[in-house]
Amino acid sequence: MITARSWAAPEYFHARWCDVATHPEWAPGMEYIRLDGPLRAGVHGVMKTRDGDETPMMVSDLVPGLAFQDTVFLDGGTLTVRHESHSEDTGSRLDLHAQIEGPRAEELAAELAGLDDVLAADLASLIALVEREQQSR
Repeated sequence: MITARSWAAPEYFHARWCDVATHPEWAPGMEYIRLDGPLRAGVHGVMKTRDGDETPMMVSDLVPGLAFQDTVFLDGGTLTVRHESHSEDTGSRLDLHAQIEGPRAEELAAELAGLDDVLAADLASLIALVEREQQSR
């Protein structure tokens, strides 16, 4: 699990996670995410990293104001990332949980060995972006 904190309110982070078209603004390795319909749990789509191919994905859970979870369908398994924003006295606690499952889970985990570092860097970029947006209001 990756945890970070911000003085900005949790709803701003949740809103950014739910606005999948803007993920490349704070996740530099992401080229795009496109959904096949309105944002809701169960909607499918595709994502493309800057150095990869288009990969099928879906929004696997959505809890308004709290959690956004996406599942990417890989060859032989899935990668699920849950993004949670929690209110604290001083702002927000942000938690990311990544889980790889499937028959090739161990092999995929080895292929994605730097995933936690990428997710932590993306979260730091998101925090900086949200805090800049909130300071300018």
